[in-house]
Amino acid sequence: MNSRRTFLKTAVAGTAAAGLSRVSAQAPDTPLEAVNPVDRRPLGRIKTPVSILGLGLGSAFTSPNQKDPEAVQQLLSRSLELGINFWDTSRGYGPSEDMIGPMVEKHRKEIYLVTKSRGRTYDAFMRDIDTSLKKLKTDTIDLMHIWNLPKNADLDEIENGAMKAIQKLKEDKVIKHFGVTGHSGAAILIAAMKRFNPDAVLTVFPCTRDDNGRYEDELLPIAREKNMGVIAMKTVRRARNADLKGTDLIRYALGLEGIHTAIVGLDTLAHLNDNAVMATHFKPLDAEKKAWLQTEAAKALADVPTPWEQPGYQDGAIG
Repeated sequence: MNSRRTFLKTAVAGTAAAGLSRVSAQAPDTPLEAVNPVDRRPLGRIKTPVSILGLGLGSAFTSPNQKDPEAVQQLLSRSLELGINFWDTSRGYGPSEDMIGPMVEKHRKEIYLVTKSRGRTYDAFMRDIDTSLKKLKTDTIDLMHIWNLPKNADLDEIENGAMKAIQKLKEDKVIKHFGVTGHSGAAILIAAMKRFNPDAVLTVFPCTRDDNGRYEDELLPIAREKNMGVIAMKTVRRARNADLKGTDLIRYALGLEGIHTAIVGLDTLAHLNDNAVMATHFKPLDAEKKAWLQTEAAKALADVPTPWEQPGYQDGAIG
């Protein structure tokens, strides 16, 4: 099945309509009370409770909604109403920071705000954080990532540049915590984790067990040992051509020991509600269902290249 709408097999479209009526009744500056809030987990040693379902605010969010401020407000308001406090954006996600900035300004205390910089030098990282603060209409970032480490990332450059910027920003209380992200193999992330000891790591945990299972079998135990916050991405993206239930694919990642939240592209109210139901009173997949899911995904995707491993891939869609 080719469309994301079909793939995710939305089951609660009626709930979306009800959510819209509740959102529209709220005054713009009125705090939104969570309705059946999704579960939360402490984010590793950061300890802040975050929703196990996070918002991926890349192209799945920006592309269909960039010219529709009302739709943006409805989606973000409904997310807050459902208790989803983990919002993941990036300097590299086009208009994303601009689009969410007004809601961040109004509801800052309800949001665990995450953004990213591709800057490797001190000055480049500082320029990115300055721009992000302005666009997000805030003076603090909860979690700032060094974004998208490729296999050949120059960790010396990062240590002498971005890491010094991070130290300064933490001292000045501009950012509270920092992390690293990537999907170019577990090895470079493990090297960065050992060298920089980040507070969190964001990487791929699809049921197809990328990199021959190294993310799960090697990276995740190190993160658990260091009590790092672990954020899963790409849980559903590669399986779009498989006839599998999207919420089961997210459940797969959230059931792994040491995963604290999974970010999923925020595209429609129906998908948001469907995923939120899954993440409320969360139940992991049993061993039999996990094995079935892995087998079916492997068969369906045997001839489908992994998107983020292809030359020229732009990481703006989180799923």
